[in-house]
Amino acid sequence: MIQIIKMSKKYIKIASRSLMALFSKATCLVMLTVLNVNFAQASMSMQADVDDQQQQSIIDTSQSQRYGDWLFKGGFTGQSFSAINPKYRISQGDNLLVQLWGGIDYQAEVPVDAQGNIFLPKVGPVRVLGVKNADLNEVILKSIKRVYKSNVEVYVSLASSQKVKIFLSGMVVKPGLYEGQSADSVLRFIDQAGGIREDLGSYRNIQVKRDNELKYQLDLYQFLQSGNMPAIQLQDGDVIFVGAKQAEVKLEGELGFSGKYELTKLANSSGKFESLDSVLNAVVADKDATHITVIAPNLTADTDHKSVRKVAATQYPISQAATIPLSAGSIVKVTSQLRATSISVEVLGEHNSAKEIVVPWGSSMADLLENMEFSRLSNTDAIQLFRDSVAKRQAEMLQASLTTLEQSVLNARSETTESAQLRKAEAEVILQWVAKARKQKPRGQVLLSDGYDASKIILQQGDKVVVPAKRNLVIVHGEVMFPTAITYQDNMTVKDFINKSGGATRKLSNMNILIMKPNGSFVDVNDELKDKTIIEPGDEIFVLAKPDFKGFQVVKDITQLIYQLAMSTAVVLSI
Repeated sequence: MIQIIKMSKKYIKIASRSLMALFSKATCLVMLTVLNVNFAQASMSMQADVDDQQQQSIIDTSQSQRYGDWLFKGGFTGQSFSAINPKYRISQGDNLLVQLWGGIDYQAEVPVDAQGNIFLPKVGPVRVLGVKNADLNEVILKSIKRVYKSNVEVYVSLASSQKVKIFLSGMVVKPGLYEGQSADSVLRFIDQAGGIREDLGSYRNIQVKRDNELKYQLDLYQFLQSGNMPAIQLQDGDVIFVGAKQAEVKLEGELGFSGKYELTKLANSSGKFESLDSVLNAVVADKDATHITVIAPNLTADTDHKSVRKVAATQYPISQAATIPLSAGSIVKVTSQLRATSISVEVLGEHNSAKEIVVPWGSSMADLLENMEFSRLSNTDAIQLFRDSVAKRQAEMLQASLTTLEQSVLNARSETTESAQLRKAEAEVILQWVAKARKQKPRGQVLLSDGYDASKIILQQGDKVVVPAKRNLVIVHGEVMFPTAITYQDNMTVKDFINKSGGATRKLSNMNILIMKPNGSFVDVNDELKDKTIIEPGDEIFVLAKPDFKGFQVVKDITQLIYQLAMSTAVVLSI
């Protein structure tokens, strides 16, 4: 990209010299302004493409999430461990606050020297190296009592632990030498080094080495799953080594976590990995899960002495998880083989039935309606069905359309400075509207068209059925002076109802007019505003403004989105 931009700048300079030879200076300046504006916008567009690629890379990475990868997100680097553990053992470089009173009056912050001693006036050196923080008072008082037999009291506290420099090595993002306090957690030092490498590093093989010998070994999954973290006291020159991961399995299905999970070998087990039962406890299998399918790779040799990679899939009841063997590279799928025998459907609106009706699995809308009791006000010709899966799909489509609109606004080009300023002002308004539009939630309505066959509409768990009430009202929404409900009169047109609401905020020729029927369907009535037969009791009139922006495509996109929002959310979002 840098080379492209440099070449573009070069061509602009060449163009400027050619232009100067053909036109007056003033004319050239105008043309160069246009060239520079387009060049800057092209550069921004290319940068946006790079940013989009980086964002897509992040999304692709998140799809193969690794268990524990959320641990190192900068949460440990900010603070040192200032509250010293009572079991902390005093080391060289620590500072102790010593206070004596009675026969001797003394107060000072005293460092622990290289020999592990502190020096007290008229008492001499007192060895404190390796003494527990909780035992400091007793140890120092005994030393003082050898000089002052009575009438001396002492209070000692650890003011600060020594500063240490620790080497970070192995599979961390940024190996190197890092400074902290000896009481700081190993997690803080790993976090300073950028965390564990996702491609190679192990969360289960963390070693602390001192003088080339293993001092401590940590399994960070124990910290994640039970909060266990051993008390480790670091010293200058210690090495925190993050080993390479040895084996992983991929988890899928009805789990709290899906992705890669690092395995560890059991002690004294001849190289066997931990049981699947412990893995499922860590990632929280769904309460309805009944079966586990393990797809295990197997490397074998055929008759031609060539290695062949084969896979074998085996299914087990989830109750046998503790005995299911695991191997590196396996795929573990957790599923529910339970089949519901009945579902519950929420029934809202005007009726005399229960608000929650349980029907057998596979029941149709016709089966439900047969078991319902309607009132004299029930509008059975306009029954509505709402479904979560439809709402989710509508939301996805809406977000995709809004993203496309954002990109078209941000990538729009301008030929003059004045045009660029106008585009900027329009873009700010449009982007604010997009931000509001993203917050709208589609209703997920399954449109039951006139004459539909209710026996072919199979109900799903969580469906909502709404029975509208018969009403002699017409509701007017959107770009009118006073959005309101108006009593229906058969001699009134759509335009009459709009006028009864104070009239549109702009000329009707600059508006898009829709009617939502009681069953949720929409009708475009822009050419029928004076038709008295088009409007019926229970209808809702939506008055949508046509956007007034410079770019035709932007106007078209926003107009479509306003329609899409109105039909999927029953909300008029003005711009």
